[in-house]
Amino acid sequence: MKSRNILIGLLITQALFISCTGYRQFKLSEYKVNRIDIQGNKLISKEDLRTNIPGLKESYARIFSPKTYGYFEAKRKLKDSLGKSAAFIQFFNTPNPSLNKGYLEITKEAIYKYYRNNGFLKNRVFLKIDTLHKLEKLVNVTYQIEENTLSTFSKKDSFLVDNPQLGKKIESYYAKESVISINDRLNLDLLKKEKDNISHYLKNQGYFYFSNEAVGLKLNDLQDTSLFHVGIIYKIPDFKEVNTNRLYDRLFRFGKASFINNQYADSSNIGVLNTSALSKLITFKEGDLYSVDQLNQSLQNIYASDQFKSVAIKFDTSSTRVFPKVELVPNEKFNFSSELGGSIFRGIPGPFLTNSFKVRRVFSSLDYLDFSARVGFEAQAGFINTDQARKNLEVNLSTTLNFPRLFLPTNIKQQLGPLYASQTQIGFGYDYINRPEYLRTNFKIFQRYQWRKSPFKTFQFSLVDLNILNTNYPETATASAFKNYLEELRLQGNNLYRSFNPSFVSSIHFTYSYRSFLPSNELQAGESFQLGLESGGSTLNLIGSKKIAFIENILGSNQNIQFYRFLRFNFDYRKYKMLGLNRKSQLAFKFIGGLAYAYGEENDFQLPYEKNFFIGGPSSLRAWKPRRLGPGAYNAISNLIEQPGSILLESSLEYRFRMFQLFGTMNGAFFIDAGNIWTFANSKGEKDGYFAFDRFYNQIAVGTGFGLRWDFSYFLLRLDLATKVINPAKPENEKWVLSKTSFSSGENPIEFNIGIGYPF
Repeated sequence: MKSRNILIGLLITQALFISCTGYRQFKLSEYKVNRIDIQGNKLISKEDLRTNIPGLKESYARIFSPKTYGYFEAKRKLKDSLGKSAAFIQFFNTPNPSLNKGYLEITKEAIYKYYRNNGFLKNRVFLKIDTLHKLEKLVNVTYQIEENTLSTFSKKDSFLVDNPQLGKKIESYYAKESVISINDRLNLDLLKKEKDNISHYLKNQGYFYFSNEAVGLKLNDLQDTSLFHVGIIYKIPDFKEVNTNRLYDRLFRFGKASFINNQYADSSNIGVLNTSALSKLITFKEGDLYSVDQLNQSLQNIYASDQFKSVAIKFDTSSTRVFPKVELVPNEKFNFSSELGGSIFRGIPGPFLTNSFKVRRVFSSLDYLDFSARVGFEAQAGFINTDQARKNLEVNLSTTLNFPRLFLPTNIKQQLGPLYASQTQIGFGYDYINRPEYLRTNFKIFQRYQWRKSPFKTFQFSLVDLNILNTNYPETATASAFKNYLEELRLQGNNLYRSFNPSFVSSIHFTYSYRSFLPSNELQAGESFQLGLESGGSTLNLIGSKKIAFIENILGSNQNIQFYRFLRFNFDYRKYKMLGLNRKSQLAFKFIGGLAYAYGEENDFQLPYEKNFFIGGPSSLRAWKPRRLGPGAYNAISNLIEQPGSILLESSLEYRFRMFQLFGTMNGAFFIDAGNIWTFANSKGEKDGYFAFDRFYNQIAVGTGFGLRWDFSYFLLRLDLATKVINPAKPENEKWVLSKTSFSSGENPIEFNIGIGYPF
């Protein structure tokens, strides 16, 4: 009905124009392009051509006729010539373009070059102009494309290098680092990337003046005249400019680095730079072969100290040495920032205030102290009555002291080798939550080491991570009902109640992360891996009672203080592979797992609630509600109860592809999720949740679905519809539930998930 009304309105509007005497008498003064068509393309989509070639961005097919747009364009020009002001609201402001054969030929050449750049070396493009009406002066333009044979890289390449020593370096690069693989689609942009990579590789081998201009990569059309499989001739040097630095093949070593204070006149007085402290952040030594990566690593170390607004570098060179001159602009000693914001939950506003205060150069010339405070008075759903919104006060305070170095024994630091942006952090925090159900506090003390071995490898090691948690209950009906609720969960095998008992949680943990790409909304190839190891309550093994008396005295509670001893291991592997000749679609794979074991008999072999594993939700198994799946084949009475586990296995496979443009890029995805959590056999709870090697594979949950990813460049909105395929909570012969999928609240309702960013 709505579409019909819109169509009727457009017809009426057009009829009004036609009935206008001025409009009837109006004629276009020059030929206009009515529409531009693209034909013959097969392997390169019209969307790609219109996106990358300016002359094809619009088809010029309008809602109204070209005459209508031309009529209003003429009226605007008349107003301009008479000096009259333009209308406040502009209609029909995108007229069809005038026929310009020269511009159309430029677009034709751009199509030809775009095809060549993408591997179609023998493509042909034809321009056709059809006159629709001589009186109305309208033409249709068609670009007819013959793609012909697609060329690929054969990797049967040859080398012409003047300097034999440099030639060996090039061959080493070719064998280990080349970005071109056999049968890759010929892409001239990939050749440019290969030149840049060769330059970068050699600049790490001491060749300070070597640039990509010295690299010539030519297609070997003698080897295969059909250009179906193309080899490359690597020629070095291959300078195009006469006045080019010819020291491309000379080795250079580092000279002594110097530091220059480019302090602004109105900056706080930092005084003379502490060159001794800064020198410790430099990863190269005088006399080492020049390396651009080591130089960048040193600059990152200086910048990560947060003492300088800018870090720049210049060079003095001799016949064999490079002398870096690091120019620094210091930051102010004090920085203060404040943010006032709010949220709305079920119509209830919730303001919050966040303040941060930073003090630099407290104990040395490179350390800084961070103070942060957040106070929020926001609404949340009640624990028991989830439909009822309750106000809660939350206060978070923290202080962190940061040093741009690792305070470790010298022999350990030597074994670690050169590092990026290493840091030692010491801090403490205090969290306070005041809800109608309870008052909860958490006092924490932590120490962390952080460092990177490369731009892709990150390490974190914490020797101290102490948390003292306590909960008090007001004498109200709401608090009493909440305590009864926790007791009901305990009887059902859920240990949520432990999160609200007075507790002392201490741990030592180590995390390693590897990522071969920078995160973004753009689909790209790569992989990532994260490994985590944690030991909780290790020092309690040295105490006979397995408790710390003064901690119990601090809390002063009439309840027994919970002390935990546990071990926890988790890993996360992700792989992303681009598909198709255009590399526009992606296959994404995720496999994560974990094992958490509580060995503290004094606490009934239970984990702190936060150290359990959970599964289900928008970024997990999307056919289940968040944290509600499992353990094992356990069938929960209510889906309002979170289900913790000690063993986790989870995997996802997702095919992502482009769909169309709509105020951004609309992408689609088909996905399959699988996994579950389990408990150990000595845990309290339902036996269906225990892990056993002879049955766990029959308890793997499987879900599938389709999703939309709406990419607005600055953020990505994700919408997923998911349904269960295999439900392990069902009896043995009823686990396959895909056929029972429905949009209503039946046995297998479709779950609708919304989120920001990709699920993995």
